[in-house]
Amino acid sequence: MKKPLTGMALILAGALLGPVKAGAETFPAQPIRMIVPVPPGGSGDLVSRLVASAAAKDLQQPIVIDNRPGATGNIGTVAAVNSPADGYTIFLCSIGNCSVNSSLYANPGFDLFKDIAPVILLGSSINALVAGPDTGIDSVEVLLEKAKSGNVSYGSSGIGASNHLAGELLKKMAQVSLLHVPYKGSGPAITDLLGGRIDVFFDNEPSILPFIKSEKVRVLAVTGKTRSANLPDVRTMEEIGYKGFVIEPWFAIGAPAGTPEPVINRLNAAFNKALKDPSVIKTLSQSGIRAIGGAPSVLAGHIKSEHDKWAELIRTQHITTE
Repeated sequence: MKKPLTGMALILAGALLGPVKAGAETFPAQPIRMIVPVPPGGSGDLVSRLVASAAAKDLQQPIVIDNRPGATGNIGTVAAVNSPADGYTIFLCSIGNCSVNSSLYANPGFDLFKDIAPVILLGSSINALVAGPDTGIDSVEVLLEKAKSGNVSYGSSGIGASNHLAGELLKKMAQVSLLHVPYKGSGPAITDLLGGRIDVFFDNEPSILPFIKSEKVRVLAVTGKTRSANLPDVRTMEEIGYKGFVIEPWFAIGAPAGTPEPVINRLNAAFNKALKDPSVIKTLSQSGIRAIGGAPSVLAGHIKSEHDKWAELIRTQHITTE
C-alpha cells in the first residue's frame, strides 16, 4: 500500500498528520532502531551514538545503532523509509542523504519531500581546508595561485559529500581548475593527504581536528559562517573574500513518513533533552559540532533550504555520480 503524503511536505504546509495509531500514547514500549547510513567511526556515527545514548535515558528504552553505509547514504535511508511508520525505526539525516542526493542521483530510491518525517535537527559542524605537509601551500591565496597551473588535487570522502561540494564551490567562485580525487570515506583521503598523493582536503572538522592540532597538516581556512571555537585564529572563506562560501555539514533525525505526530513529538522531546545535557554539549563541542535542536518544523525548513542550495551547485558544475 502506498504511504500517505505525510512527513515534511505537510509539516512545511502547517497541516496536521493523520490519526494517531493505537499504542502511540504508550510509546515507546520496546527498543528503537536507529539506522545510521554511514560507516562506524565518522562524524555522523559519533553524533548518532552520543545523542541516542542520552535520549534513550529519557525514553527508557534502548536505541540500537544499525550502521547501513553505501551509495552516499541511500542504502540506509531506503531501508529506513520503507520500515513501519511506528517510531521504532528512525535514522540519521545529513547534508548527503537528506539534501544533496535527491539532486545528485536520478533515483536515490526515496522521495526527499514525501517519504521522510522530520524529527529534529541535532547539530552542525564546519569543514576545514587543509594542505598536505610537503605541498608548500600555506594559505588559500597560495593554493589558488598554484591552481592556475592546473596541477592541484583535492580529495573528498565521496562524490556528493560536503567536502566534494566545497571543492566544486571553490572552483566555481575562484574560477580555477582543481582535480577531484574521491575516496570511500575520510580516513583514506587523510592517509593520501599525509602521504603526498593529494594536495588539499576540505574535511569535516571533527575528523581532521586531531591532525591539525598535531601539525601533521596545515589548516588554510574554515567554511563556517563564523570562525571555529577550536580554531579561533583560522579565517573563514568569507573573511578571505568569498562571500557565500558557507558549508556547515549537519546531522538530524528522520522517521518514515506517516509516523504519528505524538510519536514524532515524543522523540523530538527526548532528543531535545539530550542536546541540553552538559556532557553531550561538551563532547559535541570538543569534536567541532554545535548542538541545535528545535521543533520538527525547524528541520523541515533546513532540509528545504539546503536542498535548493546544493541543487543549484550540482546543476551548474555538472556534478554526477558517474
